[in-house]
Amino acid sequence: MPRWMRQFRPDDPRSWVYLLVHLVLFLFGALLVTSSHDVVAISVGASLVATGVTGWVVFAYMLVSRDVAARMQVLTEFGVTGIFSARSIRIKSEYDRRLKAVSEHIDIMGFGLNALREDYGEQFTHWAQRARVRILILDPEFPDNATSLADQRDAEEKKPRGATRAEILQFVEHVRAMTSGQLEVRMYRCIPSVNVFRMDDELFWGPYLIGEPSRSSPTFIVQRGGLLFDRMLRQFERIWTDYSRPIVE
Repeated sequence: MPRWMRQFRPDDPRSWVYLLVHLVLFLFGALLVTSSHDVVAISVGASLVATGVTGWVVFAYMLVSRDVAARMQVLTEFGVTGIFSARSIRIKSEYDRRLKAVSEHIDIMGFGLNALREDYGEQFTHWAQRARVRILILDPEFPDNATSLADQRDAEEKKPRGATRAEILQFVEHVRAMTSGQLEVRMYRCIPSVNVFRMDDELFWGPYLIGEPSRSSPTFIVQRGGLLFDRMLRQFERIWTDYSRPIVE
């Protein structure tokens, strides 16, 4: 198959020539089939009709294949390996499978991390025996105690004022005695934008959306080597280094 046929484009004149040629073959073949009484002519006509139809089918197939290939190339370039309509308990099995194999890094960032504490709170020290665990949780006093982003998020999620702040304090109290060289928890002091759960060479991330709980937001899985993994990891590192404080100062 010529190379240009693997790169069909509607704006390429060769594509229109290809279609017109097969149209001519189809029409001429149809004419032979319908107007001739000669068996040979009818056979030739039927073959020309089939050739014309086959050409159109190939053209359509190549267009679809090109579109699919382009989409796959984008996913590969950005390292996207999975997309879910929600996170937290709804995709817990995805976390569990990766946590069983983790051996180097666990990085987590979120608001109150209430579901994380409830689902995995007793496993934090076990994680720290196999990997370096870093957890970023929102500072409930940022930018100040009276107008905190934690309280603002309560309004956005239609939760009682103070709910997120209480979840943060519960989480901090839960991990305070666990922190060590391998398990570190810091409070970030910047505008929250994404939720992150990184396990070795894979990273779950998703946006925070107005008017719905964090656990209902779409979540993407990206892998090391793709553009998004590196960007999300740089985001985490920057916040960890420059925009967070220890849970005890």
